[in-house]
Amino acid sequence: MYSELLFPPQKLFELDDNRILVIGMNGEIQILDENLIGEFEFKKPFPTSISISSVSKNILFACWIDLELMIARMASIDLNSEIKNGHSRADLRIKLESKKQPQVESSKWSHILDSEPLALISDDELIVFTSWKRGLYCVDHDSNEIWRIPEIKWLKKLKNANVIVSIEITEKGILVWSKAAEWFLINKESGEIIKNGQIEFQNILEKIFVHEDKRLLCSPDGFVLWIDDLNPESMLDMKQKGPVHDAKWDLEKDCWRICQWREDILWSRSEITKSSRDEIGKSVFKHKGIWMVLENSGNFSEHFT
Repeated sequence: MYSELLFPPQKLFELDDNRILVIGMNGEIQILDENLIGEFEFKKPFPTSISISSVSKNILFACWIDLELMIARMASIDLNSEIKNGHSRADLRIKLESKKQPQVESSKWSHILDSEPLALISDDELIVFTSWKRGLYCVDHDSNEIWRIPEIKWLKKLKNANVIVSIEITEKGILVWSKAAEWFLINKESGEIIKNGQIEFQNILEKIFVHEDKRLLCSPDGFVLWIDDLNPESMLDMKQKGPVHDAKWDLEKDCWRICQWREDILWSRSEITKSSRDEIGKSVFKHKGIWMVLENSGNFSEHFT
């Protein structure tokens, strides 16, 4: 029996021992055990939404943002330790009026950001992130700076196209993507630019899903481009209703499992199979050998069997 979440989910991460971390739309954090039952009541370490996040070694690295109050925080939370509620939004407003700068509760470290965070990624050693009109930063898990580089000079001159939407840490280096589907490959140790290029993508790039050298480039209006190893000759595309919310690679079926609006999709190189659902699928993941979907209602159901 699965538990129903008591908040609208935003994102899901798979942790050790078949445990699951779920992040809510309003900054909620909850960990589910191997039976998808909550280990504790959900907590809100900071009373604003989490805009970007990454998990490595059971540590959450995330940015909390409130555009109305014009505040942003970046913090690290150990998911193996107790997580507590932080200030309420009313408390936060009062403290800001009194020039105080409250930080994220239960965090190992927490920093104030001076511009809107755009993208963040981590691995077992590094955290790489960027924010609006700033450069690219690389720090270790204790927030010690390793390198920083100035804002990337993209080739495209289209308005609002030169915004970073995705960062990947790959074996070849750090891969940074803009809304115009331009990419830069950057040396992981030094921040030096190795090479750059662009994918022909006649849409605004919103998000990217990755498995090894396979990538899905997704637009907000439902256009999806599948490309392997950044090779234009490998490209496939499809157009469905609504945005892609999540996608994972299924090794056994050799295909992508996709949650796109109110549809479950299997996409292989030979065919596309679809199945409609009543609720919007927010995340797809494999749990105890079964492919599952976390719905926007907070319920769990099966993806294609």
